[in-house]
Amino acid sequence: MLRRAAVVATLLGTGVCLSSSLAATDCNPGSSFESTWALVQDLFERHGCVNDLCHGAARQGGLDLRGDHAYDNLVDVAASTVPSMKRVLPGLGTRSLLFLNLAAKTFPQQYRAPLRPMPPEPLPALSWNEVELIRLWIQQGAPRQGVVPGTANLVDACLPPPEPVPIQPLAPPEPGKGFQLRMPPWVVPPRSEKEVCFVSYFDVRSLVPSQFRGRGGLTFRFRSNEVRQSPVSHHLIANLYLGRTSPEDPAWGPFRCRGGERDGESCRPTDLEFCGSGLCASEPVDAVGCIGFGPPDLSQGLSLIPFSGSQQVANEMRFPPGVYQELPLRGLIVWNAHSFNLGDAPALHEAWLNWEFAPPEEAKMMVWPIAGNRDIYKMTPVPPFTTKEVCSHYEFPRFARLFQLSGHGHKRMKRWRTFEGKFACRGGPAAGEACSPLGYDFDSPDVCQGAPCQAWERERACDCNEDGSVTIDELIRAVNVVLGSAAVESCIDADWSMDDQVTVDELIRGVNAALGGGPPVTARDPHASLVYLSTVYSDMLVLDLDPPRRYDAVAPEKRTITYCALYDNGFTDPMSVKRKSTSPMPSSPGVAGGPCDVPTHCATGKVGAACRGDSFEERDRSCDSTPGSLDGQCDACPLTGGVTTEDEMFVLLGLYYLQNVSFAVPE
Repeated sequence: MLRRAAVVATLLGTGVCLSSSLAATDCNPGSSFESTWALVQDLFERHGCVNDLCHGAARQGGLDLRGDHAYDNLVDVAASTVPSMKRVLPGLGTRSLLFLNLAAKTFPQQYRAPLRPMPPEPLPALSWNEVELIRLWIQQGAPRQGVVPGTANLVDACLPPPEPVPIQPLAPPEPGKGFQLRMPPWVVPPRSEKEVCFVSYFDVRSLVPSQFRGRGGLTFRFRSNEVRQSPVSHHLIANLYLGRTSPEDPAWGPFRCRGGERDGESCRPTDLEFCGSGLCASEPVDAVGCIGFGPPDLSQGLSLIPFSGSQQVANEMRFPPGVYQELPLRGLIVWNAHSFNLGDAPALHEAWLNWEFAPPEEAKMMVWPIAGNRDIYKMTPVPPFTTKEVCSHYEFPRFARLFQLSGHGHKRMKRWRTFEGKFACRGGPAAGEACSPLGYDFDSPDVCQGAPCQAWERERACDCNEDGSVTIDELIRAVNVVLGSAAVESCIDADWSMDDQVTVDELIRGVNAALGGGPPVTARDPHASLVYLSTVYSDMLVLDLDPPRRYDAVAPEKRTITYCALYDNGFTDPMSVKRKSTSPMPSSPGVAGGPCDVPTHCATGKVGAACRGDSFEERDRSCDSTPGSLDGQCDACPLTGGVTTEDEMFVLLGLYYLQNVSFAVPE
């Protein structure tokens, strides 16, 4: 039976970060383990996965889960049953076949197994706690040794105290098919959270064959980018610097070898051989988003498309066939690393970045990122012990093809949902405001204040300009598409089946619409419109859409999606409320976030009560559970947008490309 913490997490659909491992005296007999991996192996054995008919002697699916073989058969190993996937991809549970198979049986409405859920019938599904154990282990890099924080409590086990766990390096691509770059490592002090910036120089001209180059041979074209980093990072962004400041300019600060046999020695950034097995980089400087770092033209010089990066331990960015991106063969990388270390020993933040080349025949359509940060701090404020769900809209350009979708929030962001359609308040004081079509949970305020939250849709019927009526001119345009004298893009609305052609049956639909009126406009079904759901901020689902979603319509509202995030500032768990005493200051002055100036509610004593009094002492005493008990603390803060993990963000992420069109599309 799930414990209360797990029940709360299940209600929210999210994971929990539990306290440190149980004390040795609290351990049940046989419940002491040397590592989190040992816990995972014990789970396999308790669920019968290693019996002779399954993944024991029979090695079903080519997988042997017996003790001496299990780890080497799972981690970074391609699945024989689903060759496009790995059994366990360190850092990415939602792209690991093991996790998807197990989660699909425990949470069939949220996860889908590529072939079949596991364990097979008639064996029961794993519990929520056990699936969460697997997820946390994979998310933190699937380590063979060491302890992943929070895993012991999930199954009432005893583990040694958690310390930083080294990550298994990412294997480089085969020569001639791609290349690997490494981020210069840096040391994260114990019990700290820091966001730093530094730069390093790269030059891959010798690694890129001519057929994979573009733009006069000065760029390389790629179709995938893979990242793996130490599990001490909240995010890693690698930006390409496009300004004019030389790598040798003093504005970057001194350069020294990082790691290797010449660690700490001064180096020239463009001399890639001097540091040997180490890397030459500038000194890490505390700077949120690199504000105040480097030369004056840094902010203008950063590329609109990040060079690479990840908000998790690992990330894979693979493009559909024919889609590519290109980047310069050499230049400066601006590393923006937001790292944390919960342990008592220094932690090393390392990262490996792989690129796979795009052959010339596949370099047809360039990829574009979703830059959904317009409302990045829209949740501000979420009062203590309450929840708030906020929503926003994102409009795609015509002929966009969306193939990857995700989002970004911090630890009090408990659920992210993205819907097809422009859901907005229909009337009332908030008319036109983005809203949640499935309503508001807990005590989140209703943005529409009683008015309906709706989006509209209508079937296609040769209404080329989408004005609600079908004219003779539009029918003629559709006929030309049928005859092949015009491209389907000239009248997208005639393509009812969305197969990039117009048939006689579809033309007849248009004739009927011209004679009797077009198909009626109807309200979208919110449940059918839900295309994305993620419930763990530190392991947000990266959803690959195959086939990609199409946005061809003339009307902007038909090319718009609605995305919403739920924030919980101590409502379901009062101990998780944002507190002034534990909120760090941002590492750069003038950026959003940090502790509130004056706490508004009691964090201990009369938990949840509003503080009263003029002085801090009076406000603390107003929180005492009884007069004179001295157990009250006025410490709870409103949750606001900001850059630390104690603050919040609301950022839509994704990738799309623009379908090639051969003419100027008439509107």
